[in-house]
Amino acid sequence: MDLLSDLASNMVVTVFGSSRAKRGDDEYRSAQRLGRLIGERGWTLCNGGHDGTMEAAARGAKEAGGRTIGVSFALHQPLSLNHWIDHEIVLDTLIARLDKLARLGDAYVVLTGGIGTLLECCLVWNLIQSPDFNGKPLVAVGTAWRGVVAAIRTHLPMQPWESESITLVETVDQAVECLAVHFARARAGPPNVTER
Repeated sequence: MDLLSDLASNMVVTVFGSSRAKRGDDEYRSAQRLGRLIGERGWTLCNGGHDGTMEAAARGAKEAGGRTIGVSFALHQPLSLNHWIDHEIVLDTLIARLDKLARLGDAYVVLTGGIGTLLECCLVWNLIQSPDFNGKPLVAVGTAWRGVVAAIRTHLPMQPWESESITLVETVDQAVECLAVHFARARAGPPNVTER
């Protein structure tokens, strides 16, 4: 059975982050730890598959014995994926790539990044308001995201439940704990209701 056909029995965590992080810097190490924690729990890590935090997270997942998916698009070809990616999906456009990254995820973690990461975060944040994505957790890691969400809340119209649908944490360990709680609840199913 190949990786994609096996996903129904495995949780997929889509991770968004910067391609600019360098090996050895704090961002890279944090993303590598995130990948390791995801791999140790038996979840599949999905990301854009290239450099920076994408490489670091995939590396961490593979070093922990986990599985990885990289979603790229034709503009980046023939740029090769990092060698910690198990399965590559190449799509024709950025929009198709973003759609695939969102649809593959059972949960999302957003690390520090640039405008591309902001786009990915906002796309998923909006999608989880819809029935197809409702209930999927979105966790943003780091103080920068607190500032972004605060600015949006201050300057743009937003319903209270919209700001409550993104979880802000300081560390990747906290992000993984949030996902573990969510996945445990999802496996347990809705609570039994007895008639009186």
